[in-house]
Amino acid sequence: MHPARSAIGAGIALALTGLVTAWLLPDPSALPFLVAPMGASAVLVFALPAAPLAQPRAVLLGNFVSALFGVSAVQLFPDPLVAGSLGAGAAILAMQLLRCTHPPGGAVALFAAFGGDAVREAGFAFALLPVGLNSLLLVGLGIAFNNLAGSRYPHRAETASTASPRTSDQPAAERTGFSDSDVEAVLDRLEDRPDIEAEDLASLLRAVEAEAFARRKPLPLCFDIMSRDVITCRATDEIAPTLALMDERCVSALPVLDEKDHVIGLVPRHVLAPASQGTVREVMLKGACLVAVDRPAATLVPLLSDGVHHHAVVVWSNGTLAGLITQTDLLAGMRHLSEDE
Repeated sequence: MHPARSAIGAGIALALTGLVTAWLLPDPSALPFLVAPMGASAVLVFALPAAPLAQPRAVLLGNFVSALFGVSAVQLFPDPLVAGSLGAGAAILAMQLLRCTHPPGGAVALFAAFGGDAVREAGFAFALLPVGLNSLLLVGLGIAFNNLAGSRYPHRAETASTASPRTSDQPAAERTGFSDSDVEAVLDRLEDRPDIEAEDLASLLRAVEAEAFARRKPLPLCFDIMSRDVITCRATDEIAPTLALMDERCVSALPVLDEKDHVIGLVPRHVLAPASQGTVREVMLKGACLVAVDRPAATLVPLLSDGVHHHAVVVWSNGTLAGLITQTDLLAGMRHLSEDE
């Protein structure tokens, strides 16, 4: 995310979190309505929304558990230094065991130890109010802001399994080479496991494989294998005649163009068929797979085998339609490549 955008989002979220918590606290003058570690949580949620440490489970459970251990240490040991050290250490251990590691949690435990009589008197309720409520509000605002700004939060790795048939078969991308479970097994064997989900790392490695493959020899480009005589529709077209056009021309999907001939989406037949009235704009898929004409065709293999995308819309540099690549086009292009070898 753009630095300025994440900074603005974090600032607004912290302000709203503090205001709402202050309004709900019975006595805002006793307990802090915004605990300092929330500033660190905001850095992760708004600046690094894809990081495992920033996910809702880590923020909510990590801060809550840490507050519990911090308060427990305060109740057992009157010396703040002893209570803070033991509480933070126990919180770190608990977060690792519960797989909800959130670095600001250590600060939450330390804050409980040095929070004075107000925290001591509040006892374990401190973990709920203000810590729990602060965390919940911050996560809720993070979900709203990040998704409006174009960053998916909570982060989910794009894997083929999400759209695969409900059978025991592995996703197509995992039937050759390595699978997500292979990556998970290797990560578990590492003494110092990096803070990355196996699915994210697997997606990254497959992209590296595709990039390395594309560098081996001159490969056909998307321009070389695309269909050029592409039937299209407009976003303002009615659904019924558009479906009739697809049936007449025996095509399974149509790129959707705006008034300037820019590609703005894709409408597959299975999306149009259930709709009886309305316009294409109402049902089209806005997340069409757009690729440049000079992109190596081989790099489309992960995209068109993910179980989600079945067509790649090829566009010129100005965003206008150049052609369309189906899974059949890609297979034919790869077959000719193997024959040349």
